[in-house]
Amino acid sequence: MRFIGAALLLCAAAAGMAAAPAPGPAPGLGRAGTERRAAAAGGKERRAQFASWDEVNVIAHGLLQLGHGLKEHVDRTKGQMRELGSRLSAHNSSMGRLLRQARETQEQGELLRASVRELEGRGRQLFNLSEALRQRLEEVAADKAEIQGRLEQLEGRVRQALQARPAENQSSKDLGALQTLMDAQNSRIEELLQKIKQQQYKLDKQNLQIKSLQSKVNLLIPLHLKDNKTQSPKWKLNLKKSLSHTNQSQNTSVEPTLPQKLPEDCQQLFLAGQQSSGVFVVQPSESQPFKVYCDMTAEGGWTVIQRRTDGSVDFDQLWDAYKNGFGDLHGDFWLGLEKIHHLVQEGRYNLLIELEDWEGNSQEIQFEFSLGGESTAYTLNLLGPLSGELENAIGDFRQLPFSTRDRDHDLKADTNCAKHLSGGWWFSTCGHANLNGKYFRSIPRQRHERKQGIFWKTWKGRYYPLKSTTMKIQPTALEAEP
Repeated sequence: MRFIGAALLLCAAAAGMAAAPAPGPAPGLGRAGTERRAAAAGGKERRAQFASWDEVNVIAHGLLQLGHGLKEHVDRTKGQMRELGSRLSAHNSSMGRLLRQARETQEQGELLRASVRELEGRGRQLFNLSEALRQRLEEVAADKAEIQGRLEQLEGRVRQALQARPAENQSSKDLGALQTLMDAQNSRIEELLQKIKQQQYKLDKQNLQIKSLQSKVNLLIPLHLKDNKTQSPKWKLNLKKSLSHTNQSQNTSVEPTLPQKLPEDCQQLFLAGQQSSGVFVVQPSESQPFKVYCDMTAEGGWTVIQRRTDGSVDFDQLWDAYKNGFGDLHGDFWLGLEKIHHLVQEGRYNLLIELEDWEGNSQEIQFEFSLGGESTAYTLNLLGPLSGELENAIGDFRQLPFSTRDRDHDLKADTNCAKHLSGGWWFSTCGHANLNGKYFRSIPRQRHERKQGIFWKTWKGRYYPLKSTTMKIQPTALEAEP
């Protein structure tokens, strides 16, 4: 309002100055009149001068008020701008909080989806386990019925024997002699069975050596024929005839006494002609049959003992789970320390480790190794690297026992590495390698989360969780029999 009043006052003063009449001479008057008029004009001029100074003061006062009004308007505008800026900052902070909450919600959704997938995998495992248990119960029921039938038959025979027994009772001495004879026969039968098993093992090993030699011969035949096109192939026919004769003689000597034996590992399956990868049943020496996943390659059959590809199986398990194995042989799984021990206890084996990062790069390393039994906490003894560009990160070829959260056998006295990190592994001092750690589908932002993942320190560092891992074993080259 002050700004508008000052503007109106300034306009009125300017209008008054513009409307003041200019004096001029009047015609037809004398000299005296002229002088009077001149005096009057001088007085008017002085009055007009004073009037103009008043108008100037009014104009100046109006301009001053106008300046004050403009200043107040500018100050109010600045205050409004500051208020708008503060509101905009508050809006930006609110938007930032909303974006963070949206990201957190998205991450929680990913975790929930991962949990759902994990629950679905466990549901499938439970379903498969229930099916296996149902089949086992059916087998037990059938065995029970068969045993019941045999018991009834035995009872009938006993009754017949009692009815047909002569009147005189046999002396206890005769019964003791008969029992001793039966025990001697049983022990003799057990000895024969043990010898048969030993002979069968030797024959199987010889068969493997023969098949290995056959494969080598088949590889050398084309080269020999290329260098000797005119030479007669009689040596080839004689060699195949002798090998087939040896196989036939061995098969005919074994078939009447023992049934066909299961392969000990995937390499025996490969040498027997199996070329496709998949799940098969094997039976190492002094072990019950169990299923394994065989990876058939051009170099032979590999028995897969660990695989991590999608995080569908939780590897943060206790000692008994790592001893017996867990997971799905067609997906993520751990074969089991006891089964691995039975596989490698009869000979020398190679361990192949294959790793992949999230950029699609892959590395591998191969060792010759041995594995102790449960009394040694399944100690891993690395005998030396064989091939691969990947540097060793397990423990510089030391003997490393296996550790879990409930069985601490690592080499760090003041820390349980399995509890500090995650999963079970051959830990040295916690920071070198852990291929059974927590599976992350993306690289976490927090450092303390990344250290619990799958890592191999000499490749990608300590805090880079890997995308996939595979561990598989294969026997070393067969040695000639003495």
